[in-house]
Amino acid sequence: MVQLLTGPRLARALRAGALAVAREQETLNRINVFPVPDADTGANLASTLRAAAAALTTPNELTVGQTARTAADAALDGARGNSGAIFAQFLHGMAETIGPRVSVTTREFVAAVSGGAESAQQALSQPVEGTILSVLNAWAAGLEESASRIYDFRELLARGLDRAREALANTPKQLAVLAKHGVVDAGAQGFVYFLEGVSTFFRDRNAASWRRAGLSLAQSMPFAAAHADLDLSYRYCSEGLLSGEHLDRKAIAQAVTPLGGSLVVAGGGSRLRVHLHTNEPQALFTLLATFGTVVRTKIDDMVLQQLAAREATVAVVTDSSCDLPEAVSHAIGLVRVPLSLSFGDETFIDGVDITPPQFYQRLASSQVMPKTSQPSVGEFRSTFRRLLETHESVISLSLSAGVSGTYQAAAVAAQQVDPKRIRVVDTRQLSVSLGLIAEAVGEAVAAGRTIDELVAIAEKAGKDVKLFASLASLDMIVRGGRVSPAQARVATLLGLHPILTLGEDGKSAKAGTHIGFAASLRGLVKRAARFAEGRPVRFLIAHAAAIGAAEYLAERLCSRFGVADIPIVNLTSVLAAHAGPGAVVLGVRRLTE
Repeated sequence: MVQLLTGPRLARALRAGALAVAREQETLNRINVFPVPDADTGANLASTLRAAAAALTTPNELTVGQTARTAADAALDGARGNSGAIFAQFLHGMAETIGPRVSVTTREFVAAVSGGAESAQQALSQPVEGTILSVLNAWAAGLEESASRIYDFRELLARGLDRAREALANTPKQLAVLAKHGVVDAGAQGFVYFLEGVSTFFRDRNAASWRRAGLSLAQSMPFAAAHADLDLSYRYCSEGLLSGEHLDRKAIAQAVTPLGGSLVVAGGGSRLRVHLHTNEPQALFTLLATFGTVVRTKIDDMVLQQLAAREATVAVVTDSSCDLPEAVSHAIGLVRVPLSLSFGDETFIDGVDITPPQFYQRLASSQVMPKTSQPSVGEFRSTFRRLLETHESVISLSLSAGVSGTYQAAAVAAQQVDPKRIRVVDTRQLSVSLGLIAEAVGEAVAAGRTIDELVAIAEKAGKDVKLFASLASLDMIVRGGRVSPAQARVATLLGLHPILTLGEDGKSAKAGTHIGFAASLRGLVKRAARFAEGRPVRFLIAHAAAIGAAEYLAERLCSRFGVADIPIVNLTSVLAAHAGPGAVVLGVRRLTE
């Protein structure tokens, strides 16, 4: 009989629970469909519990209060994902309730569990039944019912586990998405695995031995297989660890709520972890910095995770210079490796740390010329390895080697990872013309084409695609040193607006000059018609804070070519840094008649 829970005993019990979750993390990943099917609940929960377990490797001198606090702080620092943040908050609430106690009885333990459950409930802005919270609350209620007559922790935990399992089995009745997929909630199942590990420890001390299980506390998380369904609302799972004096959880939650969904604010006092699904991770971190010091951040691309489970055997990779509507990118399973953008000492990941509107705001106030950098070999290498875990091969479509070293970085990474399974294509294009090639390849992937056929399709599409760009101003190319200030002054005085294109070598070339910006936009239509040669065409337009000009161009093209609609997208920030605000870019693809 175990009537007192000491610090060392609690530490080993937590380690046993963490081990049970780590063993089953891939099972949890496979059944993860809520709140989004990003297939990482198991990995996130296991990582969070690993952090807590690793902090409890030498617990002999700790009281139960010190153990609970150590576990809670470590879990908060290492929390990943929605489920991890909720679990960290549960431990935080337990630690607050236990306080400085040397040991606890079953009654005191049940009170601590209730405090932890209540704290976890409060961490979510919109708690949902049928999740880990439902199981946690059912477990706490079951323990409370037994606390008055059971004084043995082994029996108490066994009774509570029965209630938790009942609540887990009920989760599909509470959430329609679970019933649709025929699964229980992944976070709830993870919590039951944890409770099973804890309960087993009170019968078998070896249940806490990671070494015997052949698992490491420092083991890196695998890239999990994912579900085919995509959540189109928010792309990035973002987390910030915030430090400061008297942090106000409610005020912080209220401030960040407009930026996304699946909000969890865990912790308390001087340390909080904020988890949010958002399309603007940098805006989240900037806002958090107004409340305290952002100690650590994490951004996971949930689309990359979800795309890993597509039935297609070939993955399509490009870089962030590729402009394509997001819905089309999702539909064809496109994975982007981002370039970076810097203003002086500040560096941003294109499309992740900085969005086009944020770029223009910073550009207007900065005295420093923005600079762009290609992705590293390591970034391509990591992406290729991840995708080869779930695909037979990868085709990487790079922006023109004539204007960037991105192609070379991808080619080197492919050689290092698996040159037989990875093909890197220099498209000699960028922006919307690169996007049209990616679309063609993505459609061919869906049709079941082989990797060799896809390379041939990409090369053919490259010959049937053309890019034309009209610049509203020469300011950026003057600041970049490509045009002298004197030449720019003459051009401005005469109202001259150049049209740029890419030559067959993939290098920037001048395609003409018009007097007046509107005339240059009409010039894009004329050049598109000459390139089309009477064949059916597909258009794509990108703009740099010039939606009016983009719509004017689209109307002209629709009238000239008899097309119903032309997609318009924001020009990616790394290209806007060279073209400047006001630029309009047109991609034309000749189709087979």
